[in-house]
Amino acid sequence: MARATALVALVVLGSLVASATSSEELHCCTDHHSWGNGLKNIGCRLPEQNGECNAWCQSGCRGGDCKMRDGLHFCHCYC
Repeated sequence: MARATALVALVVLGSLVASATSSEELHCCTDHHSWGNGLKNIGCRLPEQNGECNAWCQSGCRGGDCKMRDGLHFCHCYC
């Protein structure tokens, strides 16, 4: 269990570092269906991606949050 928690923390940390170095700039009032480094991820197909999607979204825009739409999580930037 401790290893799984450490792995999740490492993935989230890696996501934050990757998003901080990304040249992609998020815009407010929009849903971002592609997310992550290079915007290669579409939604969150796997449950373990939800935390990574949230971390990327929250670091990229004011009040960002991943929301469920059509069975996938999408990054929504508030206005």
